[in-house]
Amino acid sequence: MTWYWDILNLYMYFRLMIHKLLYTFISLFFLPVLLWSQFDKEPETCGHALSAAKWLNTESTLTVNQEKIDVTYYRIDLDIDIDAEEINGSVLVNGWIGMDQPDSIELDFTNEMMVDSVKFFDELWSFVHESDYLKVPAPESTIPEGYSFSVEIFYHGTPPYTGFGAFNFDTHANIDHIWTLSEPYGARDWWPCKDDPSDKADSVDIIITVPEDQIVASNGLLIEETDLGDGRKKYHWQETYPICTYLVSVTTYPYTVWHDEYIAMNGDTLPLDYYVYPDHYGSVYDNYLLTNDMIEVFAQRFGEYPFMGEKYGHAEFGRGGAMEHQTITSMGGWSQWLIAHELGHQWWGDLVTCASFHHIWLNEGFARFSEAIWEEAYNGVQAYKDYWQSHEYYGPGTIFVENPNSVGDIFNGNLSYNKAGWVVHMLRGVMGDSLFFESLQSYAYHDSLAYGAVTTEDFQAVCENVSGLDLEDYFQQWIYGEYYPQYAVSWEMLDTDELIVTIEQTQNWQYFHMPIDLQVTTPLDTLDFTVDNDGSFQQFNLGLIGSSMFDIKLDPDDWILKSVEYLTIGTDLPDYDQLTLFPAYPNPFNPETTISFFIPESIGESEFMVKVFDLNGRHVETIVQDQATSGMAKFKWNALGQASGIYFIRLDVDGSNFSQKVQLIK
Repeated sequence: MTWYWDILNLYMYFRLMIHKLLYTFISLFFLPVLLWSQFDKEPETCGHALSAAKWLNTESTLTVNQEKIDVTYYRIDLDIDIDAEEINGSVLVNGWIGMDQPDSIELDFTNEMMVDSVKFFDELWSFVHESDYLKVPAPESTIPEGYSFSVEIFYHGTPPYTGFGAFNFDTHANIDHIWTLSEPYGARDWWPCKDDPSDKADSVDIIITVPEDQIVASNGLLIEETDLGDGRKKYHWQETYPICTYLVSVTTYPYTVWHDEYIAMNGDTLPLDYYVYPDHYGSVYDNYLLTNDMIEVFAQRFGEYPFMGEKYGHAEFGRGGAMEHQTITSMGGWSQWLIAHELGHQWWGDLVTCASFHHIWLNEGFARFSEAIWEEAYNGVQAYKDYWQSHEYYGPGTIFVENPNSVGDIFNGNLSYNKAGWVVHMLRGVMGDSLFFESLQSYAYHDSLAYGAVTTEDFQAVCENVSGLDLEDYFQQWIYGEYYPQYAVSWEMLDTDELIVTIEQTQNWQYFHMPIDLQVTTPLDTLDFTVDNDGSFQQFNLGLIGSSMFDIKLDPDDWILKSVEYLTIGTDLPDYDQLTLFPAYPNPFNPETTISFFIPESIGESEFMVKVFDLNGRHVETIVQDQATSGMAKFKWNALGQASGIYFIRLDVDGSNFSQKVQLIK
């Protein structure tokens, strides 16, 4: 049946007005931190987590067969029966076969929808629909590498209501209203697809038939609106930029629609389309008008709006928060910060999309940062600083999402949003504005990254390439590590008028390697210094300062998420008089961590060793074996050849030994 491949190469239940008791139960017990009112100033987690309960146990990993295909195109054609709360649909899926032949073309699709038939290259074909997968067996003959496939699925049913739903039959002001919200894993509940952010289709056609009083808003451009003459209308939207499944959106309502226009830096124009509830028009109007200015601000800093060939717009929907559907954000509120957050996602989440939800901070942390950039542009530098002070998080947990099957972990407001936003803000401080914003634009529009799926390591590589900096410690400690640095600062004026500043990191977790600004105030002047702090206890000679000092500030402009204690020299300054092993940093790490310890003079010139053991007590490696000399010592362990897991680092010296646990995550 190889002729199939030759041919293709020639042409390429219920209503969401659910009982309030169930809604309240889910709100109280599943999402207490994540829900927020549309009247709140700051959205903690957009609107994504509002559909959390339905995907708490959803597997997000690709199957073996899915890894062997690349989907390039979807055509979604839905006839929506609002009265019956049912959809009759077809989805055409085109793509390519990778290096290995799949046993079947395998798509994610809930078993609560009924598959009527399947076509393989326009020929009726067998299929298996079980365990929320739709499997279309490949032909018996071998599928050559690099050949195309084309599958069309015909189906019907009521999309499942499990949690808050991905496809919703709702009402607003007692008028029928349909909306979708598919992030992270909900597209499969209303259309068959390869439901993973790592595989973007090159384009999507979205064809929706609804009662004639409904207006449909969706991704891309409206190609055609057809009156069918039977009380129904058909809307044909087309998204021609690459898009992942969770960003595909449909909203319908008898909207009031109004338009604006953004003029790009090169003079091109972009339609701005707003689909609003008629009773909200007066409330949303003023803030929606700010969208134009926001695009200009972001374009200057991030690069031009990424979908200039289409549009940007808002469509109100029936949830609090919002969702950054590509070119058409679904809005459940209208605060400036919500608008800025979702607009920022058009660059950070839509143009470049996290390859897996392990790396959701690349979407949400950057969108949080976008809010702050708007605050800075609209209200000034001090407002930008104040913004970050109101979004601090000092608690446990890694920004890297260790369990991407937990929606609560993915959309953790403290980690994926606030602290992740701080990481972007701190990187701006580390790099300086010129290199930082150049890096953002290079990242967004990189030849191999733009309109694609990205990881933390992709972003790190771009920043290092642009700046020439080694940022390994930075990303390891802030993305894969926990908590924050706790600094203790003391100082001493020598008889020579030289200023000696001592910085100690007093936390009992990982140490942080950061450039730190110091501001020294004297009776005559204010002097600024930057020191490279990479250990638990360091002294810096700032040289002659010309007069006596009466004040010192660490990180005066608040570029670092931290705490600071100022000590009095001679009383509070720590004086190590015994063998001390300091916590390794970063920890967790990949692949390198630093071990620091202090050897007092009383030890003498004894031999010392630093060894590594695994959980079973097996000796893995000796990092160093040497003669001890008093003072601070620091060594690195590169675990590149070791497996992920828990290890113990042990310091042996003069008959004493100290050990600590470290975690290697690859």
